[in-house]
Amino acid sequence: MNMLRHLDIRSLVKQFKEEGLSMRRRFAFYVFSVICLFLAVIIILLNLFGILNPTDRQIMNDLNAQLSACSDSIESDCDELAACAISFSGQLSDSIQNYLTENNISFDELENDSEALDALQNRLYDSVYLNMQVAPASGAFYILDTTANSNSKTPLYSGIYLKYINLYSENTVNNDFSIYRGSFSTGKSRGINFHSGWKNESSTRFFEHCNETFSDGTHYVLSPTVSIPDTWERARYIYVPIRGHNDIIIGVCGFEINDLLFQLSYKTENGRWGDVTCGLLDESDGIYSGQFSSGRYNNIGNELNISNKKDSQLFDFGNEKCVGMTERIKLGKETFSIAVMLPKTQYESFLRKGQINILLIFLIAAILAAVCCVFMSKKYVSPILKKIEQVKSKEDYGEQLRIREIDDLFAFLEEKDNYYEQQLDDLENAKKFAENEAQKAKLEYEKAAEKYELAKSEIDRLAEKHKEEIVPEEYDFFVENLGMLTPTEHRVYELYLSGNTAKQIAEILHITENTLKYHNKNIYSKLGISSRKQLLRFAALKQHRDGKEDWS
Repeated sequence: MNMLRHLDIRSLVKQFKEEGLSMRRRFAFYVFSVICLFLAVIIILLNLFGILNPTDRQIMNDLNAQLSACSDSIESDCDELAACAISFSGQLSDSIQNYLTENNISFDELENDSEALDALQNRLYDSVYLNMQVAPASGAFYILDTTANSNSKTPLYSGIYLKYINLYSENTVNNDFSIYRGSFSTGKSRGINFHSGWKNESSTRFFEHCNETFSDGTHYVLSPTVSIPDTWERARYIYVPIRGHNDIIIGVCGFEINDLLFQLSYKTENGRWGDVTCGLLDESDGIYSGQFSSGRYNNIGNELNISNKKDSQLFDFGNEKCVGMTERIKLGKETFSIAVMLPKTQYESFLRKGQINILLIFLIAAILAAVCCVFMSKKYVSPILKKIEQVKSKEDYGEQLRIREIDDLFAFLEEKDNYYEQQLDDLENAKKFAENEAQKAKLEYEKAAEKYELAKSEIDRLAEKHKEEIVPEEYDFFVENLGMLTPTEHRVYELYLSGNTAKQIAEILHITENTLKYHNKNIYSKLGISSRKQLLRFAALKQHRDGKEDWS
């Protein structure tokens, strides 16, 4: 079957080379080629202007809208949590100041006084717990710039850190604690279960640059994502200073935002493009990390590389890649990046679907173009071919096609046809006339030939008669002595034979009549004749005999 097809194709190609394409096929081929060329130009232009794949643009537009919404939401939530932290800081500051006033001690005197610090923590616990319930956070804390053990090798600071054990929704009321850090007596009096991560005091390096951080009027600081000591979790913190007498910073307080809370707060619904992930990113030496609304990216030590593409960015997590975009945002004192993305495989799947849709559109357009070519061929080419067949078969041209140029062409052809028919009729008439004339000429020729034969017979008869009148001896002498004539005499002899008179011969030879008479006398003497009449008679006899010898 394949061989037959191959042979058919080869025969078609050979036929095309030898005979060319028919008018109908040529018309369809040209129209189809123009439409395909037009479609190709459209594809090139769409590609140059970046709109060849509308799916890509739609995805980027939707991601850009989600990026803007996510950025606004994170900024609003951080401002709200910062406001809660500032209120929390005011409450702690008032409670600490009241405690110091009641006990008639200064803040510096709290150092190494474990009983006073335990009593202070017991008073501040309710503020920590209540603010933790109100704020959209996974934990709350305060740390004072003092300690019950200043002799520790690692600097320690007194404070309370409460963290929920689990989060099921944004409403975190009445959840148990997974982390408690603070005095043992305060925890025990509140019925808190002490886990392996419990510590009486916390270690931090925040106070090393605390005054510098808040010296320029900064109200709060949002930390990068860090690992929570002695746990597998990660979180970022909002810090607000706690100020004492004379506006001196005596500690910090704030709230924790762990990965799970971020995931629950900014979880995106499965929309048009499937799972879209939102992220709050930190940057260090070109390497990114942060918190994401999808749990599979919230891994401890997970590093992210971001590279720019034409209209988007590529997020490389090492074991997975995503496509999306980022936006810079300032939260507190630091600048972060907000990101929205979707898995690269998912993105490419939508692109392929979009490309298939575009291919189908162009395929449908090509089919419609082919149908249009067939329709145009039947509508315009077929009538023209019919007209041509009528012309070839010399039939009537029929009704007009209502195509001005074609109708004009066939009208011209019909006019030329009539003209050529008239010319042909004229040629036929001329041919008949010529044949008649040729017949007449033939008859005339036959008559002339008959007269010629009669004249020839008469001449022969007269020659025989003259022969009988001529003395043979004189004639033989005449013939034998012709060679004795001089060139001039021989010339005179030939002119006499040509029928010239004496006067004409004198004019031809440019001589006088006397000179001619002299030549005549010599000629007569040499040939043995006595007159020009005898000369002509002997000459005619000689010509007659010479002619007979030639014919024989």
